[in-house]
Amino acid sequence: MKKLIAGMLAAIMAFSLAACGGGTDSNANPGGENPGGGQSAAAEATTLKFNLVKSNTDPQYEWYGRFFDDLEAASNGEIVGEIYTTESLGPTADVIEQAALGERVVADCDLAWLANYVPDMAAIMSPYLIQKPEEIMAIWNSEVFQDMCTELEAQGLHLIALNYEGTRNLLTKKDITSRADVNGLKIRCASTTMWNAVAEMLGGNPTNIAMSETYQALSQGVADAAEGVYSVMYSNKWNEVLSHVIETEHLVGYTAIVMSSEVYSTLSDAAKAAMDETAQKYMQEFLELSGGVQDEYKQKLIDAGVQVSSIDKTEFIEAAKSIPDKFPDWTPGVYDELTAVLEEARGNK
Repeated sequence: MKKLIAGMLAAIMAFSLAACGGGTDSNANPGGENPGGGQSAAAEATTLKFNLVKSNTDPQYEWYGRFFDDLEAASNGEIVGEIYTTESLGPTADVIEQAALGERVVADCDLAWLANYVPDMAAIMSPYLIQKPEEIMAIWNSEVFQDMCTELEAQGLHLIALNYEGTRNLLTKKDITSRADVNGLKIRCASTTMWNAVAEMLGGNPTNIAMSETYQALSQGVADAAEGVYSVMYSNKWNEVLSHVIETEHLVGYTAIVMSSEVYSTLSDAAKAAMDETAQKYMQEFLELSGGVQDEYKQKLIDAGVQVSSIDKTEFIEAAKSIPDKFPDWTPGVYDELTAVLEEARGNK
């Protein structure tokens, strides 16, 4: 009888473990958002949690949903994506660090964040360096940039793509007619050395605030200006508290999409190829879509009562020339190498 009871208890425990365990993480993100999540992943699938900085009203939310759907199909279900909006997985810097430590997360950031791992990457964020969206591809394909990516791999991070998202401008509470008018303005920016340098180049005081906290900060006067692309301004409702866009066009903006190099290395060769090919396809798609979308959102801002003004950029361009001097940790000559790549792409060599 004791053996019979023991056998029954073992069977019950085995059944309970089978019911409670199993599978990869296929939960939708908070609020039920999960474009790109697809159907439940197979046991051997790699589920990547994407920490998107933008909200679910930003057009990129839908684009990345399609990206992960296409990636899942191209990898035959080996790679499954989940999207978490407005940094709901955590601050960008923390998620990048998680990726570097081997977690199955993907960060939506820019190269200024990755400069914490490879300092030279910040050089590509220099204002007015890249002047046209298609020049992003010239940088991507250059030897100097691919060498940086190799260094990044050694730091535990694999760069998936650089996706164009629009040209960045200054958003303020008042009209600006010269760089001197920006003096004293607290400009919201991310907490990196390069973003602080960008705010200073514009003529203001850098104020480090997370994207998810920016609306409140602008409303309360913690910051009184911000910069970004039109879609981000509108989707985050910054136009409710700021009324003037000044077209400084200081950066051709793009998003760096980065994951763990350790996790990437565990993918099959077919899945790696699927990721690389799908990322290349979407880099081109972002180039084609973002310009038109930003025009749409510019008009939405105007319709909402925002005044959009052009400005002579000469003073800002001149101020940007001193930025390399602020980064003594860059490899000597790296800014000149990047400039040479772009000059060649423009046919000036």
